[in-house]
Amino acid sequence: MIHTIIITMPMMVCAILSALLALCLRDRWNKPRFVLLLLMVTATALYWAHSIFFSHQAKYIIVSDTIYSFCNPAVFPLFFIYIEELALRHPNHKRQIAYLLPSFACSLTIGILYLLMNHTELSQFISHHLYHNEFVTLSGLAWWQGIAHMMVRIVFALEIPPVLYFSWQYVRQYDLTIENNYSNTEGKLLSNVRSLLILFAVTSFISFCFNIIGRSQFTGSLWFLAVPSVLFSTLLLLIGHVGLHLQFSIKNMVDEENEYEIKPQSDINQSNLSESIQKLIEEERLYLQPNLKTDDLAKRLFTNKNYIYQAINVKMGLSFTKYINQKRIEYAAHLIEENPKALLTDVSNKSGFTSVSAFYRNFKAFKGCSPSAYQLMQQETT
Repeated sequence: MIHTIIITMPMMVCAILSALLALCLRDRWNKPRFVLLLLMVTATALYWAHSIFFSHQAKYIIVSDTIYSFCNPAVFPLFFIYIEELALRHPNHKRQIAYLLPSFACSLTIGILYLLMNHTELSQFISHHLYHNEFVTLSGLAWWQGIAHMMVRIVFALEIPPVLYFSWQYVRQYDLTIENNYSNTEGKLLSNVRSLLILFAVTSFISFCFNIIGRSQFTGSLWFLAVPSVLFSTLLLLIGHVGLHLQFSIKNMVDEENEYEIKPQSDINQSNLSESIQKLIEEERLYLQPNLKTDDLAKRLFTNKNYIYQAINVKMGLSFTKYINQKRIEYAAHLIEENPKALLTDVSNKSGFTSVSAFYRNFKAFKGCSPSAYQLMQQETT
């Protein structure tokens, strides 16, 4: 019973997440979530193949091992495609298909070799190599099958560094883009995905080690097998949880941009645009608008987002988010100074924040103390 639970745990986690993602997609189409569904379906097939292997069901090995040889090197590319769909404005879909070509090549090679092997070679390969990791005793097509399986491990290992590196870069660039365009970044940043990438990096290193060791080393100890089973189940559960709750991606931003009517350039001197932005924001207190965007400023000043970006990020040396939140905190501090006994939730709402947590975080960042501490200081001085 325990053995069955351990060897099927990752498969069941992936199957449940696949079902949940499919239900979400039925209600509303979402490209990143669809790619995540493909990832979870692939992982389900991968861990089904694992369960066949560890339950010693030799009659299914040809099918399960061929599927495994595709799924194992396909998981990392699918995860990378998921990151691209979240973070890139124009992901290259032809290139994304190319990411999976090594997986198809591995699976096709191993499947053909299995079909060509005679009964003796098949038995020799399964008993000597798959379950005992022996290579020197192989001969004929069994030897070539061993080479093919080694290539699957090499492909898997080579995928890890570029996937982690470029995923981190894409997430970082995406977050910077959001901060340069939105005053309210709550629910828009990929901070959870960034945390997930750190965990993914640790797990990838462990996966790399397990890949070198080989599955055969885990067949002798149930508790030794439980370590990767629990580890990968936890990681996949976290990936699925984040994916199910992400409501914003780069496509949402592009859709919002397309809603804005293109305006002709105004006669505003672009060299003085920074002053115009500051004057507009301060005189009309636009920073009190919870969902203020650079598109709103561009529309008001009859210019485009690129000029707004240049004026704020380059000339002022701030991101749009930081600039607006700085103004909000100055206003919040003024409210507290006027009424030291005011409810901080009211101060947060009046200052343009959509959540108290964002208010507290930004107040401490700009004032060096929490709003409650600042409020206490004001009470003591009155």
